[in-house]
Amino acid sequence: MKIEIILLLYDRLICGCKVGRNAFCVQFGISERTFYRYIREINDFLRWHKSDYVVDLCGKNHEYYMRKP
Repeated sequence: MKIEIILLLYDRLICGCKVGRNAFCVQFGISERTFYRYIREINDFLRWHKSDYVVDLCGKNHEYYMRKP
């Protein structure tokens, strides 16, 4: 289940969608702490394999998106 959720999160980000932390946590039944850990794992992957991308926080709505630094 963990891998599936991380892949779904990665897929949304790589497609250019903004991902809201609260909505994503509710949809998949995960805690905020787990969400942050998954974002960190995706950022680590990007750092090593796709260094031209980074996951960033967008404003006060706790929405995350992928961008080129």
